[in-house]
This record gives sequence, C-alpha cells and structure tokens, in this order.
Amino acid sequence: MSLIGPLAARWHSHKLARDIGWTLGSFVLLALSGMVINLVVAGARDAAALGVFNQTYAVYIIASQLATLGLHYSVLRHAALHEADEDARGRMFGTAVACALALGAGGAGLLALSAGRLGALFDSATTGRAIAWASSGLLLFSLNKVLLAYLNGLRRMKAFSVLQGLRYLLVMAVVCTVAAGPWPIEVAPVAFLVAEIATALACAAYIARRGVVRHLRFDRDWLRTHVRFGAKGLAAGMFAEFNSRIDVLLIGVFLPDREVGIYSFAAMMVDGVYHVLAMVRINFNPVLVGSLRDRDHAQAVGLRRQSARLVLPATVAMGVAAIVALWLIATWVVPHKDLHEGLPSLLVLMGGLVLVSVLVPFDNLLMVSGHPGYQTLQQVITVVVNAGVAVALLPFLGIVGAACGTAASYVAGATALLVFSRRIVGWNLLANRFEHRLDNRLEKA
Repeated sequence: MSLIGPLAARWHSHKLARDIGWTLGSFVLLALSGMVINLVVAGARDAAALGVFNQTYAVYIIASQLATLGLHYSVLRHAALHEADEDARGRMFGTAVACALALGAGGAGLLALSAGRLGALFDSATTGRAIAWASSGLLLFSLNKVLLAYLNGLRRMKAFSVLQGLRYLLVMAVVCTVAAGPWPIEVAPVAFLVAEIATALACAAYIARRGVVRHLRFDRDWLRTHVRFGAKGLAAGMFAEFNSRIDVLLIGVFLPDREVGIYSFAAMMVDGVYHVLAMVRINFNPVLVGSLRDRDHAQAVGLRRQSARLVLPATVAMGVAAIVALWLIATWVVPHKDLHEGLPSLLVLMGGLVLVSVLVPFDNLLMVSGHPGYQTLQQVITVVVNAGVAVALLPFLGIVGAACGTAASYVAGATALLVFSRRIVGWNLLANRFEHRLDNRLEKA
C-alpha cells in the first residue's frame, strides 16, 4: 500500500508530460499556420492586405467570446469536477451543446449585421466585407469551444490537440489559397467556416466513438448553472481575447492598414511564444480543478514549482529565436515589405511577456477555482491598462506605443493574479504556499 501514492504520482506526472507534449505539437501547427498565413498574404499581396486579414481575425476572436457566453469555461470546470459522475456530465454537456448552437446562430447574425459599421470604424470598406465573410464561422464556433472544453476537462489531450491542429491547418489552407489566387482578400475569412464545420464533425465523431458522454439530455438546472457561471466568466474570456487583439484594433483606428500589417506580423511572433505557455495552462487547468477540489495542495504547489524551474528560461530562449526569425524574414524572405519596422515593437512585447512568463500557466486559476467574477476583474484590469497606455502613446510612438500598452497589460494582469489568488484562493503564488483553508465554494458548481 505504501507504493500506491508514489506510483500514482509518477503516473500522473507522466500523463501530464505526455499531455503537454501533445498540446505543444498542436502549438507547432498553430505557429506554422500563423507564420505561413502571414508570409503568404504579405508576399502574394502587401502589408495592407495583411492588415485587413488580421483586423478581421481580431474582430472574429472577440465576437466569438460574446457568441460563446462563457459556456466553455463552465464545461471545462464541470467536466473535471464531475469526471466520475456520468449522469451529471451527460446532462451538463447536453445542455451546453444546445445552448452553444443557439448562441452561435445569434452571434453570426449580429456580426454580419455589424460588418458595415465596423468597416467604417476602421475606415476600410474591405475590412467590413471581410468581417461579413468571417461572421459565418461563428455558427459553429461556440459548439466547437464546448466540445473541445469537454475533452480538455476530461484530460483527453491527445484528441484535443489533434482536433485543434486540424482547425489551424484548414484555416491556413483556405487563407493561403485565397491569397495566392485571383479572389479578393476579403474572401479569405471563409476559412473560419470551413475549419469550424470540419472540427465539429471530427469532435462529434470522436465523442460518439469513444463513448465519453452518456445520458445526454437537456436539463434546466444545468441551464441555470451554465448561465450563472458563464455570465461571470463571459467578460473574463471576452476581455482576455480583447486584450490580445486591442493593440491591433487601436492601430487600425489610429493608423493605416499598412501599419496594422507590419505590427501584426511582429505581434504574431509574441503570440507564438505566448501560445506555448497557454498550452501548458490548458493542461494545468483540469489538474488544478481536481487538486483544489480535493485540497491536494502539494500537487498545486508542485505545478508552480515546475513552472518556475522551466518556463522562464524556455520563454527567454523562444523570445530570442522570435527576434532573430523576424529579422531574417524581413531581411531575406520578404525584404521589400517593410516588416523590419516591427522589430522595436517585438522587443517591447517580448520583454513584457518574459517578465510574467512563470505566471501565465496559472492565469485561469480564479476561473477553475470557481471564482469567475474575480477572473473577469483581473482581465478588465489588463484591458484598461492596455488601452490607456496605448491611446496615450500611439500618437507619439506609433506602433511601438501599442506594444507598450500590451507589455504593461501583461504586468498588470500578473499583479492582479498574485493579489486575488492570495486573497481569494489562499495561494500565495509568489512564495508558492497556501496560507489558509480554501473557500467552500471551491467544492460547488
């Protein structure tokens, strides 16, 4: 019996390592697809066309959060929380799927109706038409967020990663086909619809074949739970995505499409590094739900210790590689597209990310511990800081001013996480120790 604990810990550790490996593989596809999209659009068209696509993508990502209404956060937490209760999971999941389909249809319609006004805001009719094409992807985006969050909550990370990778590759294939072909660039966002259809079909096939959900049905009690949890978590997800895109959107408001394209290419490098950390966070989330539910503080502290030991040097190495990569691409691959003008912004962005890198894997701690309202407040702080600094500096520093806003938001978000995790969850992330008993709300939905 004395061997059971160490063996279980070793198995858990090995599974976590394998899961992170699979999700990092998914990230490789994400990074590859992002790089190829930006290179093909910039090379086959110009910086202005790249700006149109990236502004449209930013709008799509933010609109998708509204269309999902925080459902995926509720599904992730409750799938992990009720992993041993098939009946509860079936009712929870069935209700979320029904809600996701309705929300996706509504979100797609609203974005399509708003496309013209958004184009006018960016002073770009082309961007408005591109947003109209992108709106169709929202029809199934919410459903896919729910399906993938369910697999994440059950730690089916191999399937999760493969399905995410499929999504990225399809978007890349369609966008590059449009960019290299005779079609106008505003047609490229139809890639979102193609990718969402394929992902939904593949997710449904996997879930049905593996039998990871039973007793699938709609339940009014779970509807109330999803609405309550999702309403609190909606703003957190929306502001998190908004913070990741607000720099591009503000540049679109203040500066021409050319500057948007140059900046977004540099920001893509930082997004790549950030997504590596996010892949670790995706794997940590269900583990944290279980450790906080079971009050297994040692497991949570161990995750934080691993992050401190490995994440910072890895982030520094990736940051240096990203800077070198941008210089090489701007100098040798597409030398006449002015992408080298994004290097100062990249340096600022990467510096901010390195400062907070060890905390990024725990950035959803407040959500998975059952406090989505505080998660929202944390994200609101990041957006306010980002927008305030960017608006103040953009007129004087141009795209570097937007980079300063995003770097400042990284630090503000990390500071809020440290304060809230200590006061609300009882976990001093800086010292890596629990200081008081966890709130009983951690045990509730």
